[in-house]
Formats: sequence, C-alpha cells, structure tokens
Amino acid sequence: MILSQSVKQIGRVGFAQRGVSQALAILVLATVSASLAFHNIDFPYGIQPDEPLKVAFAAGQHHNYAHPPLLIVLARFVGWISGASSEHGYLLAGRGVSAAACVAASVLFYLVLRRHADDTNAFLWACVFAASPAIAVHAHYFKEDAVLVFGVCLGLHALVRLKERGSIANLVYFGFALGLAATAKYVGAGNSLVLFVVAIVYCRLGFRQAIVIATTDVLTVVAIFGVSLLTESGSGLPTLIEGLGSELKHAETGHDLKEWFWEGYGLTHFRYHLIPSLTGPTVAIALGAVAFAIIADRNRYVAAYALGAFTWLFLLELSPLKLVGFMRYVLPVVVYLLLAAGIACSRSIGLLSRPMAIGLGLVAMVASAHAGMAYVANLDRQADTRFAAMRFLDTQGITHFLVDFPMGESAPKPTDYRDLSSADYLVSLKFQRYLRGGGLSAQDARVYELAGMFRCFDSHVIAEFSQPYGDYGYVAPTVRIYDLRDARSCVPPERP
Repeated sequence: MILSQSVKQIGRVGFAQRGVSQALAILVLATVSASLAFHNIDFPYGIQPDEPLKVAFAAGQHHNYAHPPLLIVLARFVGWISGASSEHGYLLAGRGVSAAACVAASVLFYLVLRRHADDTNAFLWACVFAASPAIAVHAHYFKEDAVLVFGVCLGLHALVRLKERGSIANLVYFGFALGLAATAKYVGAGNSLVLFVVAIVYCRLGFRQAIVIATTDVLTVVAIFGVSLLTESGSGLPTLIEGLGSELKHAETGHDLKEWFWEGYGLTHFRYHLIPSLTGPTVAIALGAVAFAIIADRNRYVAAYALGAFTWLFLLELSPLKLVGFMRYVLPVVVYLLLAAGIACSRSIGLLSRPMAIGLGLVAMVASAHAGMAYVANLDRQADTRFAAMRFLDTQGITHFLVDFPMGESAPKPTDYRDLSSADYLVSLKFQRYLRGGGLSAQDARVYELAGMFRCFDSHVIAEFSQPYGDYGYVAPTVRIYDLRDARSCVPPERP
C-alpha cells in the first residue's frame, strides 16, 4: 500500500514537471515566432500589391469575395478594437492578424507534433517551422495565406484531439476548425474535406458524430460569411455569388504564363518554392528522415503526413496556373512535410541514435532560422532593392522613367509595355518572369514578344539591385533599370 502510494506520488510529480517543461517550450516557441512575425511588420505600404485592396475591405468597403472573408472579418475586429481610422491603421490591423495567426499556428504545430514525437524533437521541428522563410515572411502580409496555415494546423490539432477522445466538445472543435480553414481560403475547403474523411475512418466515427462535425462546419462558414456581410455596406448574396464566379474564372484562366508539368519535370514548385521556403539543408534532412522512416521503419504516421505533403505538392505541379515566384502556394506542403520529418526523427532515427536525431533537428533549425531572419531583415526600407533603385534614380537625377510593378513609392506605371516610348528609362521587376516565359512551350504570343523585348534590353542595363536573401515572397526582388534611349527598336510596336 505504501509502495503504491509512493509510485502514484512520483507519477504525479513527473506529470507536473512534464507539464511545466511543455508550457516553457510553448512560451519559448511563441516568443521565437512572434519575434520574427512582428519584426519589420511596418514595412512600406505598396510592396505587396494586394494589400491596398485588403485595406479597403477592412475599412468597410464591401468584399469582392474572390477570397473567403475570415481574414477581413478578423482585421475589421482588430481595427475596431484598436480604433483604426486610417489606411495605415487598418494595414497594421491586417498584418497583425497574419502575424498572430502564424504564431498560433506554430504553437498548434508543436501541440500536434508532440502527440507523435518526444518533447525535444517536437520542439526542434516546431522551431524549424516557426523560423522558416515560409512562415516568417508570410506572417508579414495582409493576405489570406497566414490564416490558411492557422486553419490547417487547427484542423490537425482538432483531429488528434478527436482521436484521443470522441467527446461532443472535440467533435464541435473539429467541425469549427474545418469551417475556419474553408473561410480562410477556398482551397482550405479541400483540405477540410480530406480531414473530415480521414476522421471518419481514423477515429471510427459514427453517423451521428459525423453529422455533429458537418453541422458545426457549415454553421461556422455561414457565421463568418454572415458577419462579413453585416460589417460592410453595399453587398449581399449577389456580391458573394459574383465573387465566387470570378475566382472560378480566375482558376480556369490563370495568369499570362502557363507552367506546364513536364516543362519542370514535375518539380517546378519543389525547386523554386519549397526549397527556398525551408532551405536546401532542411529539405534534404526532412526528405531523408521521411524516406528512412517509411522504408526501414514503416511508420504509418510519417507516411500519412508525407502523403498529405506530396499530394498538395503534386496538385500544385499539375496546375499550369501557379506561377514561379508565388511562394505562398507551398505553405500547406510545409506544414505536412515538417510534421512528417519531426515524427521520423523522433520515432525512427531517434531509436537508432537519439543524438543523431537531435543533431539533424538542430541543423535544420539553424539553417531555417538563418534564412528566415535574413529574409525578414530585408523587409526594411534601407535593405529593400526597390527603394535602392528609387534612390539611384534620385541620385542620378533621372525623372523620366516608368516602372512595371508596384515599388512601394508613387511611380508612373504603364498599362502596356508598348507605352514605353514615352519614357527614357524602365525600372523592371518583371523581366525575369518574361525571360522565363520565353523558354516555356505553348505560351501566348504576347509572352514570347515580351521575352524578346527583355533579351534585347540586356545590353541596355544601367543598374541592377539584388540581395543574397531576396526574390522571395516580395522580399527584395531583383530590380533592373534599363536605358531606353538607345533601345527604342526593342519595344514592341503599338497596336494599330
């Protein structure tokens, strides 16, 4: 009896100590994530070209519903709480929502991972996630991607909770999480549908339990769309339907370039988006650990999360509409891949050598954090390439110029490259886009025409501005300034 009581007391003490260590880990993780997410959050307005429209929506202009309204609803609420009354106030409210969403997503990522991994590896890989360029950079933009990541992580956390206990509270929580992801971004509805099917099979849910989840999901979606409509003027159900239609049309037509699957051997997004989002060493460690866990250890949890990552990635690769340079497309891939890697290091590599598993996690964390901090630092006006180009123009006394992409400062922008005859200089951020497009097959004739123009401009470059940690998610893109005075023949002729 005395021995039994002693064992119980030791167990309670151990449980309490573990709870304290986990709380400390969450606090440190949230601090790391917040320090990156909120650093340079006041970077110049206009660098991210979608933000002006989001600011207008947050200020009360009716939403166009080309994207779901969760981000805007939250930004309006934060703006109301903070007393925002200007563009800058609503801008910071929206960016603050994105930053907070990424901090919360990092904590949820850790809580999901520690269900499958030991505390040390769970913490290390949660830090890899929080400090990665993918999360650290996209936490800064008044854009839907950060709340989508939060929605995905919330759904996964609700799923593991539901597996542990199928209570009414957990069923409602899971349904709420699925609805939240669907209102963050329309592709989130696809992720929610898959998680719903997984939950039915994985958690062995009955019909009534599935109904509770589905009902909560639908009510969450209706509530968020309803709040959005009630907090703006001049919109209604027709506005919502029109917005959905425009987004479907955009999904069908895409952009002026088409990224065909076989052009990049099915690895375009892996090469240009996933590797920069996590760094080469982190991707190599993650893929190696996942492969080892699946082949040698047959770990089903690693396989499940890896399947989620590679399914997202494969669908991106299949779509010709997702262009190189838009890093945000791979954010859900980052969530699933790093979860798989963390479990693999803990459950498979850790069984062979715990120091090796921890060492791999540390290397991945350092590589990811170094890149994440460098990219965030380059959001500063003094480090940004666009402002460096504008300072160069000012120093040289050049006033007769045009730009082909928002620069973060007021600058004349032509509606068509054929209008360049009215300027002596072109400041270009889009030259890489068309030079790449010129090497792809089955593009619009206009793409090849512009590719030829920029190739012709190559001998007329007077300045180029770039950063070692740039060209990522609107961070320090490479900028070229072309002297057009002797390059008039390169410009496509005006339409008759």
